[in-house]
Amino acid sequence: MFRVRLAAVIVISLCFVLFLGAALYWGANQVALYFHRSQEAYEAFDRYERLSQQAYRHFKQRLDWLLTDNEAAQAGVESSKHRLYDAMKELRNTAMKEKGERAEPERVARFTAFLEASEYRFNEVESLRREGEREEAVRALSKFSKEEIDQKFQPLIDTAIDAEREQAGLAREKLSAWVEQSQKVAILAASMAVSFSLLAGIWLIRGVKKPIEALMRGTDEIATGNLEYRIDLESRDEFAYLASHFNQMAQELEFQQHRLKEAHAVLEEKVAERTLELHQLNRELQRMDLARREFFADISHELRTPITVIRGEAEVTLRGTEGDTEAYKEALQRIVELSMQLGKLVNDLLFLARAETANMQFEWEKLDLAELVSNAVEDIQVLAQEKSISVALEAPSIPLWVQGDKQRLRQVLYILGDNACRYSDPGGHLQITLRAEGKEAIFSFSDQGIGIPSQDLEIIFDRYFRSNNARHTRDDGTGLGLPMAKSIVKTHGGRIAVTSAEGSGSTFTVTLPLAAMEAQPERPNMPTTPVIPLHERNLS
Repeated sequence: MFRVRLAAVIVISLCFVLFLGAALYWGANQVALYFHRSQEAYEAFDRYERLSQQAYRHFKQRLDWLLTDNEAAQAGVESSKHRLYDAMKELRNTAMKEKGERAEPERVARFTAFLEASEYRFNEVESLRREGEREEAVRALSKFSKEEIDQKFQPLIDTAIDAEREQAGLAREKLSAWVEQSQKVAILAASMAVSFSLLAGIWLIRGVKKPIEALMRGTDEIATGNLEYRIDLESRDEFAYLASHFNQMAQELEFQQHRLKEAHAVLEEKVAERTLELHQLNRELQRMDLARREFFADISHELRTPITVIRGEAEVTLRGTEGDTEAYKEALQRIVELSMQLGKLVNDLLFLARAETANMQFEWEKLDLAELVSNAVEDIQVLAQEKSISVALEAPSIPLWVQGDKQRLRQVLYILGDNACRYSDPGGHLQITLRAEGKEAIFSFSDQGIGIPSQDLEIIFDRYFRSNNARHTRDDGTGLGLPMAKSIVKTHGGRIAVTSAEGSGSTFTVTLPLAAMEAQPERPNMPTTPVIPLHERNLS
């Protein structure tokens, strides 16, 4: 693992540093030791030099005093004696602090003994001089100078100085050797550290270069949008761990991107659907707005015409002074007919308004649909006679019971029959059929009229709508009949449909649910299928 390799390099580097530090510290201590010894040797050398100078100065002052016997010489003897003993005291104190193999304490003891002996000899010479034996004193002093100073003190001083000089030289040689050795150790340790650093750096770089390049290549691929790219590292170190998490991240991003694309596609599909619905609703609103405007134009025409006629009839009648009673009756009759037409139009509008607000009242009862259709056909025959249209009814001989409002269902039959007669050519034929299928009763009106264009079949039951061919054939329609019929049928739980071809007639089919069947006696004189066309029957 990379962390283990990095830790090993750090530990080994630390060991190199500690070794180099320890070596340098030990070498510095040795250098300091031998430098201190060299300094001690030179200081001891200086002390012996100073002791030698003070001793010879004191001996000279003694000789001058014995030879001259004056007061100034005596003062010089005391002064040099004090300086000699101070130098001797300093040498003795230093020797007592010295430790090791040096023989300085012995030499100090010899110097001390020599100085005490020389003081004793100087005192003897002084006694001889005081006793008046001056020549004897001079001979004794000469003998002391030759035998003690030249033969004992000087060799002792020379030996001490040579010994200290030798110690200083040895210390200097050791110091130079340790300095050189410390330099070699430092150079060797530094060389090893540099070599190890280079090798460790190359080792670490070789171990890091490949995974780093792989990771960088992976990040570049992800940055360019290639979420399918995966980093392949065969090692088991931290870089492999990072690569696995990187691959996991890329896989998660790819999954999220796939989900986003799916969501985007679904959203686009829903937006397209909603846009289509909005376009359809917009077209429907446009169509309804057009139908509304056409309706208002038609209803204005429908209302204006009878109102204008009523007003005109009334004004003409009021202006007449000696009018005939029959003329008044005819005017009033026309006014009544036009008022009834207006009342019907208003009732139709009121019916549709109530149907939309669910406030329309129905009188529910169980009724025979076959009987209701048969009676309604008789009324439709009256309308058909104006255009010499033949009417034929095909119905079962048994009752078909439904639950409904007789007047409303009669209104549906009348609307379908009136439309068939209104938009059929003279001499045409109207076929009315009633049958039962399963739990449903089905009646249909098939005419040979002008038909309905195919593009208008889906909106023929919309309020105020009239197809173009219907407008050209009759301009007195309001577009309310079929919406009323659809509303009534829907309230009865049924459905109404139309099939038509322009110029070939239309067939309107109404389906109503049958009521629970009960044993009912057959009506007498009920026609059986096929029935005789109504224009051949005596319906007057």
